[in-house]
Amino acid sequence: MGKSLTLFLSFLLVAAFCFCQTGQMMPAKCDCSSKKTRDSLSEKYLTNGAEKYSYNRPEWQLYCDSLIALCPNIAAAYQLKAIPYIKYGDYATAFPLEDKAVELEPKNFTAYRGFLKCIFTKDYEGAIIDFQNAQRLTPNSYEMDHTYFFYQGLCNLELGNYSIAEENFKKDISIQLGTDPQKQATLHFNTLFYTGILYYEMKDNANAAEYLQKCLAIYKEHPDANYYLAMLYKRENNSELKNKYLLAAKQSKLQGYGLNEDNVYYAYYPHQVTLYEINQELEK
Repeated sequence: MGKSLTLFLSFLLVAAFCFCQTGQMMPAKCDCSSKKTRDSLSEKYLTNGAEKYSYNRPEWQLYCDSLIALCPNIAAAYQLKAIPYIKYGDYATAFPLEDKAVELEPKNFTAYRGFLKCIFTKDYEGAIIDFQNAQRLTPNSYEMDHTYFFYQGLCNLELGNYSIAEENFKKDISIQLGTDPQKQATLHFNTLFYTGILYYEMKDNANAAEYLQKCLAIYKEHPDANYYLAMLYKRENNSELKNKYLLAAKQSKLQGYGLNEDNVYYAYYPHQVTLYEINQELEK
């Protein structure tokens, strides 16, 4: 197997040299300063190469390594090479690759690295810095379906910086709504969920209930929103409503509902609840 992979890598390198040559029969060095060359190689080795395979296949790494060997200044090659390590939890290997991608193309990869720090490694201070820098580079943009302020709010929530988190979530909502406040129904349900969690942690029951209910109005099967609404009613000694929302949370979990975030299978999201926790509360 190792011999065949080595031969495959050699084939990729030879093919790439031929791809970069200037009409001569002998291989010529790629002009990696040319955007046209970098784009062509990225299409050949990433779009039509690595990304045609599963990230856990050896071909994924071979295509990325071949491209890096040819043109070490293509940021996407480092970012894609890091993906398997991120998924497997090998952050010590992944983050130097992510750092290189950010160094080469900060506009394209700073926010993504911030997302990884926020969700995967729980480096909340580092994530905030990345998202603040990303906001300066590409104002009011999105990463993984959320604004930069959403992630800053999440980080500050976990750090206990509640007043800052509140401002972050307000900015997140403002960006999503734009100039049309009637777009409330289009807000991301997890923006509403985590804003509700923020107020829950702040012991602001009224606002917590309002945002958790708004979340459920968009996504009624959200198990975590149902759970924390139950905990809110437990705090208020309302056993009937507590049990109602706990049962709703359990049913949603059993039916396979969750936070509906793309990477929820690889990382534990803040305040994400388990079926065990729900059952424990039901037994009390």
